[in-house]
Amino acid sequence: MSNLQLESCRSTIYIRPLAAGSAMLCAAGLAAGLAALPAAAAPGEQGMGAGVRSESTDTYYVYPGRPRVWLSRHGNLTRFEGPAGYDHIGGGTVGEGYVLCYNSRIAYDVGYTESGFGTSTASCSGSTCTVTRTTTDGLFRLRQVISKDTVQRAVTIEMTLTKLGQTTASNVTLRRQVDFDVDASGSLGSNNFTSWFGATERESAFAWNPANYTANEGHMIMLRHLERVPSYVPYTAKVTFSILDTSCNPTNAAAYGPVEGDYGATIQYNVGSMGQGAVFTGRVQYLRN
Repeated sequence: MSNLQLESCRSTIYIRPLAAGSAMLCAAGLAAGLAALPAAAAPGEQGMGAGVRSESTDTYYVYPGRPRVWLSRHGNLTRFEGPAGYDHIGGGTVGEGYVLCYNSRIAYDVGYTESGFGTSTASCSGSTCTVTRTTTDGLFRLRQVISKDTVQRAVTIEMTLTKLGQTTASNVTLRRQVDFDVDASGSLGSNNFTSWFGATERESAFAWNPANYTANEGHMIMLRHLERVPSYVPYTAKVTFSILDTSCNPTNAAAYGPVEGDYGATIQYNVGSMGQGAVFTGRVQYLRN
């Protein structure tokens, strides 16, 4: 079993083959794990999770209209369903969020696992939610404005990072990280966690299923950069080997062309040094075909 990778999936353990083109092998309990995904709520309905971990995975808000998008109180996309019956993010695990590196520290929340951020303040109305969190050491505040565009079939996330305190932070990196599982879950899902992945050098990372890849339709979803302020900050798009990568500078699995398998995706901003009161904003978007 040297070619297999074991990963924890909420209440179950599942096995994902690393070899390209291999089918998803699941331990008995995968069905229960998929059923344990955040429950649907009425569009526009807010709820409150209990405890830190559940506030990254449980449903806090369901955006009205299509695509159906579920959000946690910590600002993680827990589901992205479109068309009806096809879910594309974090099938089996809730895997979407953000990674912040500075000095020699890493703070992150990628849904299933988190570290280094405190409690959140969150509010939602219509197609827009605002989530604010501060690192546990009090050095950074991250404000996320997450809005859905029904016509564009897209979710835009504006991440505004503010340096708090008097010291200067070095080697600041901010990333958006996602586990793309295209068509894997939902009522018409294939339970196949293998897709094709690709990335441009800077602008986008994406995953797709060819038309005849599964018994039902094949779709594509993209994570793309929209804007950064200041505009000189370097940024890159990558396919990550680890679906929930929480490192500061992951290797791009698709640096030399598309890859087939079970991967993650990220947009990375290399902000650099930030002194007291310095602000960086990065805007990214999830867009499905």
